[in-house]
Amino acid sequence: MTSVSTGAAPRAVLWFLVATAFLGSMGMGLVNPIVPYLAERLVPAGDLALLVSALSMTYAGAAFLAAPALGVLSDRFGRRPVLILSTLGSAVGYLMFGAAHATWLLICGRVIDGLTAGNFSAAFAALADSTRPEDRGRNFGYMGASVGAGFIVGPAIGGLLARFGNAAPLYFAAALCTANALFGLFFMPETRSSREPREALSLGHLNPFSQLRELLGKTGLRPLLWAGVSFALPFAMMTTLLALLAKDCLGWSATQASIVFVTVGVSDIAVQGLLLGRLIARLGERRAAQLGLGLAALGLAGMALIAIVPLSWLMFVSVVAFAVGEGIFTACLGALLSIAAGPDAQGRVQGGNQGLQSLTQVVGPFTGGLLYARAHRAAPFALGVALLLGTAILFARAEPSPES
Repeated sequence: MTSVSTGAAPRAVLWFLVATAFLGSMGMGLVNPIVPYLAERLVPAGDLALLVSALSMTYAGAAFLAAPALGVLSDRFGRRPVLILSTLGSAVGYLMFGAAHATWLLICGRVIDGLTAGNFSAAFAALADSTRPEDRGRNFGYMGASVGAGFIVGPAIGGLLARFGNAAPLYFAAALCTANALFGLFFMPETRSSREPREALSLGHLNPFSQLRELLGKTGLRPLLWAGVSFALPFAMMTTLLALLAKDCLGWSATQASIVFVTVGVSDIAVQGLLLGRLIARLGERRAAQLGLGLAALGLAGMALIAIVPLSWLMFVSVVAFAVGEGIFTACLGALLSIAAGPDAQGRVQGGNQGLQSLTQVVGPFTGGLLYARAHRAAPFALGVALLLGTAILFARAEPSPES
């Protein structure tokens, strides 16, 4: 299979990568609402919350361990085989989770899906391989828009198909993943140039902690990676607590709260799919990212205020501000990381970034929940504002130049 030279991303490559990102986020949106119903028949009612939390942490932990390794493997063996095999792995994870008749099978299903969820690192690396530097922000925006679309479509499909049984949405997701893997097998070319040097692979390269330590030691990458972590922590707290805030402070039902999450996805699609290219052309990635940080901080400040002054209209304004800011910042960060990584370490850098952000999915919800329950309902959102302001300062130090 011939490789794709750097330039405008070929249509087949872009379609496959966008579909992969969409299926990854759709799977998360589809699985989360039905987990309690699949698990309740396997454990006593008093242990259900513990099992649901354990499944969530298992998924996030597996993704943290896998993302850097899959990125390194894609640097060594190519993006195409890693993406195809990990997409098939997700199908196996969904099938096992849907068919589980014992707790250990549920956990195994989430472990397999978490391990293969790290393919975002290879997907972003493949996009960076096949895109001109001036088009990276726009194409990373397309990837972000597909993630937002998946978060909208996932819960809707899950709710519709659950009428045919709680496992039906999982079997549907497995079928979609299999179809996407087959599309990649026949139409997705390798994007990593065969002329690029391939570093010898060692077990140390697959260790997420040693790999992250190496990446954080690079001065050009360190501020960008820490900026990603500092943004991902308040994002994880917000997504975990937003529905609870709406319930406790505004008295909303589950249906009303779901509209908020749809608003997040629609705003994300609108920004990353329609506006981001023009914004980057006018401001550049760095200034656009700083604008995104400011909007996200305003959104979190509004959410903190809702805990004190409960206003329904403020919830929608705050959510839109945060979603727009998140869409801008995430795409710009991905583009800047691809520039700083250089051509021979795209998978490693994108994998390290994804691994760090997966780790926040373990730390963020726990920290936010503790602050919400023990301090004040506004506390996790106020902490998020402080983290984003710190991120803006840290981000200003980032130098998006390739590291040797």
